[in-house]
Amino acid sequence: MTTHGRTSARPAGPDPVGRRSSTLPRLAALGTTAALLGLLTACGTKPASEAVGAPAPPPAPSVGPVQTEELPSDLPQYGELPTRTPTPATPPPCPRSGVVVQGEEPGAAMGLRVMSLKLTNCGKRPYTVKGYPTVRVLDGDGKPLDIRVVHGSAGIATLDDFDAAPRQVTLRPGQTAVAGLAWRNTVTDATNPAVNGQALDVAPAEGSPRQTVTELIDLGNTGKLGVSPWYTPKETATKTLARRGSAWTIRQ
Repeated sequence: MTTHGRTSARPAGPDPVGRRSSTLPRLAALGTTAALLGLLTACGTKPASEAVGAPAPPPAPSVGPVQTEELPSDLPQYGELPTRTPTPATPPPCPRSGVVVQGEEPGAAMGLRVMSLKLTNCGKRPYTVKGYPTVRVLDGDGKPLDIRVVHGSAGIATLDDFDAAPRQVTLRPGQTAVAGLAWRNTVTDATNPAVNGQALDVAPAEGSPRQTVTELIDLGNTGKLGVSPWYTPKETATKTLARRGSAWTIRQ
């Protein structure tokens, strides 16, 4: 049969051989690229900043060694305390009377207490005193305690200078006279509380201006205080009670 004006033909099919030959080079190239990437990953790659070579930070300023001559010469060594210059004791102000009364630390032996009172002429004129100081024992509130003050040793103990006759003592500026106080701190009655004075109210003589001497007077419950007359200090030997200043000798 004849078909007018048109020829019927089957389109050509794909060429499987030609396509396979063109794909193989691409696969080979991809495999090479993957191998290179794996090699770079295994070896490790540096950041871009390191690869380019980032500038290093500036070095820290160097500090030279400390020279010993630059340190103060009086600097204390390790573990040592700095030395301090002791502050000299300030003398008490001179009263208008021109004399000052001070107390020495009491001495103790077998319940016996002996204490020195010092009378110093701090004025510019001679000062004369005769007899006994007038003494009152004060409590913590500054009130007088009910204490019997006796001239002499009063049987408390036998002590040099306590029972001597009073004599006139004239002190030039800077000179000192001494009077003694004696008491016992024994407690003989448990129902009678012990008395502890906190200070002494002292006048060099009857009618003279009074001064306060801070000192503990532990009288127990004896209620008695012996007072010696003023006299000029002298050296004593044998057994003594006072720790410093004037010494008191116990007669054997």
